[in-house]
Amino acid sequence: MGSLSMAKCPCGFSQKVKVGGTMRDFLKYSTFPFYCSSCGVVDVNVATEGVHECPKCQSQDIIQYGDDRVSIPTQFNQSLQWGNYNCGQKDHLCPSCKQQTLSFNLYMMID
Repeated sequence: MGSLSMAKCPCGFSQKVKVGGTMRDFLKYSTFPFYCSSCGVVDVNVATEGVHECPKCQSQDIIQYGDDRVSIPTQFNQSLQWGNYNCGQKDHLCPSCKQQTLSFNLYMMID
């Protein structure tokens, strides 16, 4: 079961992100939010093995939210999870203002 979350920042940035997949296709297509320096927050297919790439510009220079390079590590603040991919609810790099003020909040579950 997957979910939709809202990525929001006090600067005004907001975007829906998809985490996981549906029962029908999760083995071939399951997503998790990554940061792309060119495209911002993107939903990357993590169901495939190997190197992941930005679905918009095909760059491989992307960083998973939850990684210390784009997220401030916090304990007991898990918000998004899919398999081995996870990140906390707050303190992530905003693609708009470039501050560590982006948060992810559950919007709805999908199946």
